[in-house]
Amino acid sequence: MVDEETKAISIELREKEGLENNGFVQSEDTDEKEAENASQENLPKLCRLRIEPEAMQELSVQPYAGMPKEVLLQFSTQARYRITREILFWLIIASSLVLVAATVAIIAMSPKCLGWWQAGPIYQIYPRSYKDTNKDGNGDLKGIQDKLDHIQYLNVKTIWITSLYKSALKDIGYGIEDFEDVDPMFGTMKDFEDLVAAIHDKGLKVIMDLIPNHTGDKHKWFQLSRNRTGNYTDYYIWHDCAHISGSTTPPNNWVSVFGDSSWQYDDVRKQCYFHQFGKEQPDLNFRNPNVQEEIHDVIKFWLGKGIDGFSINDVKFLLEATHLRDEPQVNKSQNPDSISAYSELYHDYTTTQVGMHDIVRSFRHTMDKFSSEPGRYRFMGTGVNDNESIEGTMMYYGTSFIQEADFPFNLLLMNITEVSGSSIFEMVAAWMKNMPQGKWSNWAHT
Repeated sequence: MVDEETKAISIELREKEGLENNGFVQSEDTDEKEAENASQENLPKLCRLRIEPEAMQELSVQPYAGMPKEVLLQFSTQARYRITREILFWLIIASSLVLVAATVAIIAMSPKCLGWWQAGPIYQIYPRSYKDTNKDGNGDLKGIQDKLDHIQYLNVKTIWITSLYKSALKDIGYGIEDFEDVDPMFGTMKDFEDLVAAIHDKGLKVIMDLIPNHTGDKHKWFQLSRNRTGNYTDYYIWHDCAHISGSTTPPNNWVSVFGDSSWQYDDVRKQCYFHQFGKEQPDLNFRNPNVQEEIHDVIKFWLGKGIDGFSINDVKFLLEATHLRDEPQVNKSQNPDSISAYSELYHDYTTTQVGMHDIVRSFRHTMDKFSSEPGRYRFMGTGVNDNESIEGTMMYYGTSFIQEADFPFNLLLMNITEVSGSSIFEMVAAWMKNMPQGKWSNWAHT
């Protein structure tokens, strides 16, 4: 009887026994008998063997290449294979994380590719003083086009064309009469379009001046405003003032950049209008949303003509305080009635007012809409045109989160009165020390 703790396993064994060779066969009958006996003897014989479980384990199948799934699963639960898989899994995860971290670090630390406005010098041209092609004594747009090979030879990458708008040409053309037309002295709009196309054919870029702070007094907006026509009534800064026998008493002591009162009496409207510069250049009222929209339309107009950016001038003058209080005197003992020079007052209420940077950023936003195409980034520089602190100038770069100008034009080199190695070093060091991280410096000189 088989023990209950062991199992009997039947194994078929074939036993093959040899046949005895008796030499030559004597008769066929004997051969037949012997062959019959031999065939019976060669039949397989069955026998029973008893194999203990320990011995059966030694007969178990070992891993081999190409084993079926059923056999493979027998080894999946063994500890040595589970640990190996876990080690390999976590090694792969760790390697992936290291690769991701290294990629992010490389991207963050790698310098950005230079934009076209960073790749070379910007060459400023005042059209009237450039080449004259029609022999009228004034330079023109065709003259600039004729000199493109020379400009390219100078390794210039960007051409900056100063004010070419239709104007009375007072203050070198900054008293604009039409923001969307070229002054006939310089040519036609077709001449301008041909010039832009020729500049781009040379692989160069072109920017132009934008003067949003004021217009000329012949501009249609001013003519409509002085007659109180519709929405144009408040396009400029008007205020009541006393005007008796040709003598005007201004609302306050504000002085224009060019000297004398910044208020001018208008016989048509019977009020005074404000002007930061010449009396022929009335300031626009940028607290009026319609005025801001008009300037945005001007930006879109010229970008649509194919220009690559703007130098926006005199931006610190865009807003004035609404309370109209007198500005503080530099010399407290000076007779207030004798003040006539711009340098005799601190211009706390007529420059860099709260909200001014918001307006400049809105210009940036409009220009960014035209920068979506590869290689068509639209540059924006700002002309500060003042001697305020360098910290204030740096604000025109914007912040890390809100972009403003690509850079404010740096005129410090042009303002050095005593040129020396130490003065230039101090000026350069001051700019670089205060410039926000990641921004681009610039140096204007003549």
